[in-house]
Amino acid sequence: MKWTAVALAAALVAGAASRAAAGVFVVRAQGGGTRVVNVPDMDPGTGSVPRGAASQRDALWPKVQEIARNHGVDPRLVDLVIRMESGYDPRAVSPKGARGVMQLMPDTARAYRVRDSFDPVQNIRGGVRYLSDLLERFGSDVGLALAAYNAGPQAVDRYGGVPPFEETRRYVNAILSSYSGGQGPLLSGGFGHRAHPRPVQLTRTSEGLLLSNARRVGEARLGSRLRLR
Repeated sequence: MKWTAVALAAALVAGAASRAAAGVFVVRAQGGGTRVVNVPDMDPGTGSVPRGAASQRDALWPKVQEIARNHGVDPRLVDLVIRMESGYDPRAVSPKGARGVMQLMPDTARAYRVRDSFDPVQNIRGGVRYLSDLLERFGSDVGLALAAYNAGPQAVDRYGGVPPFEETRRYVNAILSSYSGGQGPLLSGGFGHRAHPRPVQLTRTSEGLLLSNARRVGEARLGSRLRLR
């Protein structure tokens, strides 16, 4: 299935600007299917995403869009990962041996049948498939998927969330801050007033995917359905 359009659902805006807002992005596919990804709240001021090489980005952007949409991933998210990983340098090699624009480790490259990690199209195809699988594994939570991309899924499992590694926290927060960026319609309703940011909870039911704000222990239940405006 090809994912051809992205509808952005942004975050709840906090009364105090101590943390960036949480929310969801809804990726709509050709044929009517949807994929909802959860964007958790994050600490601001913990790094930024490099701009990367403009000429390389311009040359690869059509392929980024095509490959990302083919695998149900927002091209903007892939762009931010590439900028954070390599700045669009197809010859980049990390001290740990990760290679290419999406910095694939050799084992990951083999798992996704990337024969030449320095071929940017092959690398992007493998990296996007890996990111898509991480989103599936971690319940479409973008923060956890990014943490797993940086530190490995085993680390996310071990710590039950984003690992307490400074590099990983900075990586996740920088990308999430740029990704949410205050764009899109506000998610409102339910609380009846502006609320402090909190993750949006996605629950699979027999009737489909239920979308709601995660409720703290002791809070009253939502009085009305969430809606986009």
